[in-house]
Amino acid sequence: MENLFTDIYPYGTQYHRAPTPLPEEWEGDFKEISKNGYTHVQFRPQWRWHERIRGQYTWDDLDRLFDLADKYNLKVIIQPMLETAPDYVYTQLEGTRIGFRGLPIEPIANAAFYVGGWLPCFDNPEVAKAAYDFTYALASRYKSRKSLWFYSAWNEPRSRPLGQCTCKHSQKKYRDYLKRRFGTIENLNSIYGKAWESFDTVMVPNTSSDYVDLFLWRRWAAEAVSEHIELAVSAIRDAHPDVKIMCHVGASSVRQDPACDTSDDFLNASKVDWYGTSMWIPLNPENPNEYNSTLLQSAWLRRVDKNWMCHEFYPNQGNWWPEGKAEYMEQAALMAISVGCRGLTFWQYRSERLGEESNGWGMRNINGSHTHCSVRFDNLAKVLSDNPDLAKSEYVSPDIAVYFDIENDLQMRIQKMNSPTGEALGLIQPAYDHATKTSINGLHATLRRLGHTADFVVNGDDLSGYKAVIVSALEMTDNKEYEMLRKYVENGGTLYIEYPFACRDKNTWVSPMRPNSSFDTLTGLREAHRVEFYNRASNEIVFEDGRVEKTDGWHVTLEPIADDVKVLANWKDGGVAIAERKVGKGKVVVSGGNFSIYANAHPSDEIPSIFFKVLEDAGVRIDTSPLWTTARESDEYLFRFLFNTGDESITVDLEGEIGFASVECTEKDGKVTLPPQTTVVFKIKK
Repeated sequence: MENLFTDIYPYGTQYHRAPTPLPEEWEGDFKEISKNGYTHVQFRPQWRWHERIRGQYTWDDLDRLFDLADKYNLKVIIQPMLETAPDYVYTQLEGTRIGFRGLPIEPIANAAFYVGGWLPCFDNPEVAKAAYDFTYALASRYKSRKSLWFYSAWNEPRSRPLGQCTCKHSQKKYRDYLKRRFGTIENLNSIYGKAWESFDTVMVPNTSSDYVDLFLWRRWAAEAVSEHIELAVSAIRDAHPDVKIMCHVGASSVRQDPACDTSDDFLNASKVDWYGTSMWIPLNPENPNEYNSTLLQSAWLRRVDKNWMCHEFYPNQGNWWPEGKAEYMEQAALMAISVGCRGLTFWQYRSERLGEESNGWGMRNINGSHTHCSVRFDNLAKVLSDNPDLAKSEYVSPDIAVYFDIENDLQMRIQKMNSPTGEALGLIQPAYDHATKTSINGLHATLRRLGHTADFVVNGDDLSGYKAVIVSALEMTDNKEYEMLRKYVENGGTLYIEYPFACRDKNTWVSPMRPNSSFDTLTGLREAHRVEFYNRASNEIVFEDGRVEKTDGWHVTLEPIADDVKVLANWKDGGVAIAERKVGKGKVVVSGGNFSIYANAHPSDEIPSIFFKVLEDAGVRIDTSPLWTTARESDEYLFRFLFNTGDESITVDLEGEIGFASVECTEKDGKVTLPPQTTVVFKIKK
């Protein structure tokens, strides 16, 4: 895939979502945005705002906004907001969603959809047709405007709440999905051990006690979300065939609750020219895990689409929450850019006046004046415009990768629910404390503390470029994953596995022999006994030298079944806890306890020694400095990003020239000093 942007670095702001900002504020803001070097503005035309009466469109405000963009040489991104449906969708088209137990989910107004109408059922073909017509009319009207740059097809596509819609249209779509996926009801019954009469008798699940029902339902919900994107894309392309279209997710798959906030990044990205994300991060990080939040999300999005864009970067949060330090907010934006982000759009220009977003999210104050962060963001606009080589540059990948599987994440979330009844299921709220999320968060941050912003890899990827790959909390596995990891190790890679691992088949059932999928022939180990921790004293592991370290989540006793397995540590209460084995040119290390989950809960504790061993064995450099570094390179330049995440100033040698430096940084005698939470970017001629 070629880079989409090579002449400029896209750096702009969402500007208008009716009714704010007000018309009398527009021209002064556009003049200021243009003067400070921002490349673009985003408009969010809401379906309900522009078509209150079916077939009668009003475009006056959007016309004037385009006129101002033309006048001040700003590019425009249009993001239609179809989730704000007009009243007629509900009164004439039966667009109201139906929740658990057949109860209607009445349309409401909320933060992102202040004008109301949230959220109709797009599985209803009449609703989908009306949404298509509006989007087609929108694209037809503005396709000839010189400032129109591209479209964002859908704002944060996701299926919320857990129940989706259970109306007759949604049930039909769900059943059609099952037909496409399994062909016959006999095939579906055989795979999952079910006894449905036909696809037409498959019902919407109302409990999490049957993992299969809820797993299939939420996998369909992810596909339905991607079809909503496809609906908007088809209307835009029919009206404006050659235009580029992106889409951005609200909480990417590596961050979201996969059951209560369902969205599959790979499915979504397949519908558009390129993909992006909103960037929800702690504004006042207090530990390495929170500092790493931007880097974790950026690394994942880069795996989904190397042209990924941060399409909502939040300068602050709503309702007078504590603001982030200016130097850190600047640092966070540059962290995203450093890990391959192709463009950045702030959410939003002025802080909001309305509802639950009151006094939040703005780069500027409500009255348009500067915030403590906005001067820095303006300066960054100039830096980016002065460095076109950055737009041409590619992120420099590390030697280490973390494995993640979206379906495994969903299954592990479902089994955490403990909801035997439909009523309880309907009350379940999003949560992020299941093993895949906690392990990935702790693991990625731990590797960052060791000097690396790890890449993400998924099933079927080429792993040959990595010296080390880490798999943590992967319960559902198959032969394809086994073959991928086996070849990786045999060809010289170092694989580190943290339990729980390979204990469920892809149909969600527990495997009789664990690990499944022939992984025992790779690791030389079998699972002798497992429990989730019921006694925290049982989580201690004792190494050969007597050192004791703690894990979390699972206590899995391993049984060596091969003579060449080397035991590295035992559980304090007995049994093998950690072992390694050489296979071909490489090595596999297995831990029956999960150090990454422990690191998530104790982010500032000492780094577990097993990570040092894995990286050293793989020949991966280790750097435990709080000065975190990443890099991008073009044909002519290497851009080295240096982020001080510690509590004290750090001094380094100057390399090349300074492409960017926080105002607090100083240069003297060929050395640069970075105070806490500041950033320097070296631009080095190759």
